[in-house]
Amino acid sequence: MALPIARLYILKIFAKFLGLSLFVFAALLIMLNLVQAVHQGALAGFSFYFLAKSMVYLLPNILATSLPLAFLLAMLLSLGQMSQDGEIIALRAGGFSFYEILSCVFYAALLSSLLLLLVNNWLGPKSLKRSTDYMISMINRVTKIELKPRTFQQISEWTLYADGVNALSGEMRGVKLLRRINKGGAPAFVNKISASAGRYRKAGESGLELELDDGQLSQTDAKDPEKILYGRFTSYKTLLPFFSESSAGRKLNQREISTSGLLARLKAGVPDPQTAAKYRIEAASRFALALAPLVFFLVGAPLGVALDKRGRSAGFGLSLLIIFFYYGLTVSGMVLSRKYPGLFPWAIFAPALLAGGTGAWLWKRNLYAK
Repeated sequence: MALPIARLYILKIFAKFLGLSLFVFAALLIMLNLVQAVHQGALAGFSFYFLAKSMVYLLPNILATSLPLAFLLAMLLSLGQMSQDGEIIALRAGGFSFYEILSCVFYAALLSSLLLLLVNNWLGPKSLKRSTDYMISMINRVTKIELKPRTFQQISEWTLYADGVNALSGEMRGVKLLRRINKGGAPAFVNKISASAGRYRKAGESGLELELDDGQLSQTDAKDPEKILYGRFTSYKTLLPFFSESSAGRKLNQREISTSGLLARLKAGVPDPQTAAKYRIEAASRFALALAPLVFFLVGAPLGVALDKRGRSAGFGLSLLIIFFYYGLTVSGMVLSRKYPGLFPWAIFAPALLAGGTGAWLWKRNLYAK
């Protein structure tokens, strides 16, 4: 019964520092992204609704960035405190090996890596795409509301044009709407709506509401121009949303595409070699970065136990030093892999292998030697 109690005690101390460290790192990243988002929104069409949505969908990526940093700092601080208070020596005197003492922290590292695999490869890219969509919607919000005559206005997937616009009453004349629908990355349909007159008004934060009079609408098949759907109307009401569920209107960054999506595109063939290299490096780096908690455990556990009376400040400084070198080497490996394709993927996984080997040496020297 003594071993489960000891593990529970160690896990309790570690969880306390992990929660505090995760809160600090996550709050710092949230503030940095919030300042940048507010700056962009203030220069364009600031909207609390779009800003809140953007920040919520950014949380998985913030968690993925904060978790490895918080894990390393929490491990060094918790083990350093136990070592300073003589609790590590007491457990060793009770007959427990270092593996038995640190096993719960190892399982926490393993669980963190599995969680990062899920976030980095699927949840993170999906959420980042949604966050970017809301941010773009906020930035473009002013131009979407302040319509001008004889000017093409892009509102989500629609292009709006009017010969005359009265900004005070919302009256329009000579209205034309155009939307291109893509399927599988290729044009599929073209929708056109035209009306002699109409009115517009802002429908909250959702979009622009249009009421059109005396007009016509059509849909053309991009593959077969002879296939046309056509109709006329005396009154037509529609909503042009500020936010589009479809990503067809913009080119996605590789960080906004899931790993399965990147691999599918590479399998289908990417004409641009630089884009293909970006996709490969992005996919490989997601797996490499997911190994960070396990690597930090191998390096940090023997160092944390060896801190003794050097205090928490030493643990904090040591964690920053490890983080700086590990992520610095990882980013350097990504840059080198892009510049020298022959180094891919070894340069990306080299920091994990190097740190893991260093950790194994530290375990053998500092732990098993005692």
